[in-house]
Amino acid sequence: MGIDSEHSKQKYKKLEVLAQTNLKITDLMKTEPNRIDNFVMREGPLRADFSKQRVCERTLNALKEYAASCGLEEYRAKLFSGEKINNSEGRAVLHMALRGVGGSKGVQEDVKAMRHRMKVFSNKIRSDGKYKAIVHIGIGGSDLGPRLVADAFSANAEMKLDLRFAENIDGASINDALDGLSPESTLIIVVSKSFTTQETRMNAEAAYNWLETDLGTNAGENFIAVTANRQGAIDFMIPEEQIFDFWDWVGGRYSVWSSVGLSLQIAFGPSLFDEFLKGASKMDLHFRDQPLHENLPVLMAIVGVWNRNFLNYSSLAVIPYSRNIRKFSAFLQQLEMESNGKYINREGAPAGITCPIIWGDEGTNGQHAFFQWLHQGTPGAPVDFIAVLKDSSGRPEHHAALLANCFAQSEALMVGKPTDQVLKEMGGGDNISAIARQKTFPGNRPSTTITLDDLTPFSLGHLIALYEHKVFVQGVMWNVNSFDQWGVELGKILASKILIEMQTGTKGKHDISTSKLIELFINSTKES
Repeated sequence: MGIDSEHSKQKYKKLEVLAQTNLKITDLMKTEPNRIDNFVMREGPLRADFSKQRVCERTLNALKEYAASCGLEEYRAKLFSGEKINNSEGRAVLHMALRGVGGSKGVQEDVKAMRHRMKVFSNKIRSDGKYKAIVHIGIGGSDLGPRLVADAFSANAEMKLDLRFAENIDGASINDALDGLSPESTLIIVVSKSFTTQETRMNAEAAYNWLETDLGTNAGENFIAVTANRQGAIDFMIPEEQIFDFWDWVGGRYSVWSSVGLSLQIAFGPSLFDEFLKGASKMDLHFRDQPLHENLPVLMAIVGVWNRNFLNYSSLAVIPYSRNIRKFSAFLQQLEMESNGKYINREGAPAGITCPIIWGDEGTNGQHAFFQWLHQGTPGAPVDFIAVLKDSSGRPEHHAALLANCFAQSEALMVGKPTDQVLKEMGGGDNISAIARQKTFPGNRPSTTITLDDLTPFSLGHLIALYEHKVFVQGVMWNVNSFDQWGVELGKILASKILIEMQTGTKGKHDISTSKLIELFINSTKES
């Protein structure tokens, strides 16, 4: 629940009453003549259709009123003005400034200087021909965003270098990234805000050792650091002129727009990265300037709050019907669940119901895996379908079939298939009633369909920024701090202690189960 005021409580109670109404989406399609006008919105190259959501016009208006009662307009103003809305860490939230929107004059000058330096450096690397491959080492926000963009445009004609990623602490990750590469022609880019992240440090050390075998003391020349901890990179023997900074007001999951995207600039060229930023900037301006009732991220957010808090759906499936953005649901898992997966609100009190589980896979693969559950499982889940209208594969028949499946699934989830229709199709037979019920589709399952005119750097930036602002709006409505991530810390601290015990054979204080697991590992190393 959002801001704990009497006005906000009244708006929330009104929505609880409205949620008791057993609405059928198919009925709403017939009885609301302006449904498409009210539930479909276009912004730039993106069209979002919420008409298949289980929400009527009256409820939509009540949700907008509730969002306003949570102080959304005030928080939006604070976000863009640079106030320290990350209250647990005392930081401003200025990732939009990386796209040219918001931030002080000083911040904008710093951003322009960094972008210019990135552009000059990228053009130099692309033109001199020394490097044939880039290995981007990072995890979480230092990996998911760049990897998503790299996947989306890997067939781009401007891609001049082989771009690979190493993220996991599993040694297979760095092995795969380095496999078949020449140390002399490989550029290693280490991305870590703190430059202390265990996974990134271990992979960076492995890459450094790999380079050192061939290049000796010159190994550092093939290393670039992107970090907010300049001294940490210097201590790692990376030349100071090869360190690219970013700022503490850039959260990891919002960092792809910063120097974290350096590997993308080098691989694809600065113009692609510029268009990516422009697409996000256009959505920033829409979110900042449009009133709440005509605001796409707000509409998306309030529909999500309706599904989570009032219809009691605990998860959201995100299904991109585009192989090029197949990692979009993985990217959103961090963006949404690390931002709003909180149980304590800004005032330190219980927050109530917050972020759903985010999951998914590319279409049509998911249809042959978990769509059975989406159609007939309990309770099911809302779905965000994402489709690209223009074919980029050069196989138009494949593309038409792909989109036909996308549109059909959204319709099937809504209309279902009643038992009487199944019985009619079956004709007769033994135990027909029981079998017919198993073939029945309940329908009335909500979904949103987002279409992009084409998959371009601009449209992908636009799409990502839409979800970023949706997450912010929902954080305000749930009254949580969307810009910290204390939940990742405890396990990391315990892992550091356990690693020392595993390496030294010393016994620490643990529960019986954990102690046994540590013992199993130690014994396995003795046997090998």
